Amino acid sequence: MTMRLILVISQMWRLSNMPKISVDFTKGKRLFTHIVLVGAGGNGGYVIQQVAQMLNIFDVWGKMVIADYDHYEEKNLANQLCLRQDLERNKAEVLAKRYRSAYQVNIETYSASYIENVETLDNLFNRDYEGCHGRSTSYVPILISCVDNNFSRRVFHEYFEKVDNLLYIDIGNEEVQVPNDFRIRSKDAWTEEELETYERSGFTGQLVCGLKINGNVISEPVASVFPDILEDQDEIAPSELSCTELAASNPQRVITNRYSALAASTVLNEIFELGTVSTHKIFYHSKKGYMRSEPITQ
Repeated sequence: MTMRLILVISQMWRLSNMPKISVDFTKGKRLFTHIVLVGAGGNGGYVIQQVAQMLNIFDVWGKMVIADYDHYEEKNLANQLCLRQDLERNKAEVLAKRYRSAYQVNIETYSASYIENVETLDNLFNRDYEGCHGRSTSYVPILISCVDNNFSRRVFHEYFEKVDNLLYIDIGNEEVQVPNDFRIRSKDAWTEEELETYERSGFTGQLVCGLKINGNVISEPVASVFPDILEDQDEIAPSELSCTELAASNPQRVITNRYSALAASTVLNEIFELGTVSTHKIFYHSKKGYMRSEPITQ
């Protein structure tokens, strides 16, 4: 038996023997869910559609704010929820208008800049005039991260540490490994090694739910589960990336984006329908048709 297999079995045994937690947000009160979703690209677009639909189905009281500074480009037609008439338009604005109209739900946007500091993120959770306070109301702030860089995740982690109450859902998946010049060199001209690397990559992903209630961490956020996020000092702010660097980013597989959205929907469906959350992590592999969750434990 290999050491890795022993470690996996050990972890599964430990989780199976730890008390599982289902956190009840309602406690006899009416939920007000305040969702801030950052990143309306490959993962975010599919998550937004599913969340908007569930807000309608369950008649959820609350709102969703979509934050993204990016605009649709020609390359996005292949793997994002944009049409040709959406090109050069802001992603958040396009999707908010589309699903606000389709599902008749409260969707707002922030597209003035990237979210690169805690102050900007905190402003998006402003609730002074929402009418969501009161003895009969349970206010649930939910941050959904659909970004593809660790600079943003460090900002979100800082925010998680700052506030007393937050459900922080981070979704991340593996990029497809392609040659640097894949946009101008036909796939027929790739080497055998390049093709093998491409065919093996881009199928895995994970979701992590960090939960904090009244200053107490109930489940660890993604940067605590994967501490290399905080140690990654090579990442620079999205606003500092050049047009060339942005254009050179590796593509993602649509099927993996859809698995990411399904993972997020699994968590949010429980909240919207039952008022509870019980999942800490979800791991998935879109090629193998595999999805495995780990519960929140004591």
